[in-house]
Amino acid sequence: MQEKIPLVIGFGVTGKSIINYLADSHSEIFLIEEWEENPSLEEIKNIELKVHINPDINEELFQNISRIYSSPGVSGQHEIFSYAKKYNIKVSSDIEEYLTAQEGIKVLVTGTNGKTSTCLIIETLFKSVFPSLTISVLGNIGNPVLPHIKDDIDISIIEVSSFQLELLNEIEFDIGLLLNIEQDHMDRYLSYQDYENIKFLVLKYSLFNISYDDTDRGLSNPLNYKDIEIPQAVLELPTFKNWPMHDIENLRASLAVLKCYYENFYNSSFDELTLSKELERAFMDFRKPPHRFEIIENSLGINFINDSKATNLDAMLKAIKAVNELKKDQESIHLICGGDLKEQDTNSIDLKSISSVSRVLIYGKDKEILFQSMRQYTECLLVNDLDEAVMEAMKLSKEGDYVMLSPACSSLDMFINYQERGDKFKRLIEDLLDE
Repeated sequence: MQEKIPLVIGFGVTGKSIINYLADSHSEIFLIEEWEENPSLEEIKNIELKVHINPDINEELFQNISRIYSSPGVSGQHEIFSYAKKYNIKVSSDIEEYLTAQEGIKVLVTGTNGKTSTCLIIETLFKSVFPSLTISVLGNIGNPVLPHIKDDIDISIIEVSSFQLELLNEIEFDIGLLLNIEQDHMDRYLSYQDYENIKFLVLKYSLFNISYDDTDRGLSNPLNYKDIEIPQAVLELPTFKNWPMHDIENLRASLAVLKCYYENFYNSSFDELTLSKELERAFMDFRKPPHRFEIIENSLGINFINDSKATNLDAMLKAIKAVNELKKDQESIHLICGGDLKEQDTNSIDLKSISSVSRVLIYGKDKEILFQSMRQYTECLLVNDLDEAVMEAMKLSKEGDYVMLSPACSSLDMFINYQERGDKFKRLIEDLLDE
């Protein structure tokens, strides 16, 4: 009888890590990669196993498949999953393999917004309080888990998206943190409820559950991170001077993870106040990753904010609130937004806070939808692209004003990713400084 072999679908960063992982235990695999021009396919030649690229998807193929490993970017509606169900073939993922095989404590972090920042805050906390432990931040943050599956890691902090969560089968891990849930990826899910249910899997499958929600969902060990008190000495640190409230909430959630570990794995009582000095030292040199309410230093007297990571409406609204907490009465906000809304329903979201913005400059694929939704609250201008948006914002701004890129949309209609979009915004500002 012919030995069955695994199938990998998707050859992005995650797909590559899965194939390299399987190369240790298999001599051949199937690979489905629908982007046939993917330049990364050249790398297949350097992998020491036989790869059958894009075989015909039919019943004969599935008689030879042992297991399917999916990349998170692959839609759950792909025909491959219908065949998998028909032939009772298990669909797994890199995250599930890691959770199953890696020893040590696993902390999974998800939420519509704030995942990456929170993972880095948790890492900073644990490395400061427990310097003898090996701490690694992995997953959706840009560091695939499988290359580290055999590493000696005491605590794995794993950022997971909804796409990664939906690939998990029933599995148990140590701590799950759900930061928030707002409309996003409506082009991927059948409904908001569907998206919400996927996000809640991070609590359902975890031994200890941390979230913003007090609702009784039959969870094993729930903790509401909003009940955590942040020591005043920490909040007064220079590091947190310009942090928006939503990032302070990420800090609060991170402290809840530390509290959970202290009490349930370290077997010691947790007191926020006794940690004040430790936390002061930990965050003295902490820097958030770029493109997240990033204030750009300049000599023009205008406050530029790069919030390119705001890829949904809720993130944009939180950024507007944060600017209103910083600005003085006579200072204006000029908001730049636009791109691919991912089918977010603008009619079901309260956009009234946009009235505090002086002008909105809108570009991109769904600019007409945004224009019609926002024009009742403030002046809106349609522009062709980010370049024109920055140029118009500069014409309208005076010293002390705020010019903020907070798109509320995916960047993929005009950019490779949100990083490229944010970098372009910063370059446009640098060009203004050079004039």
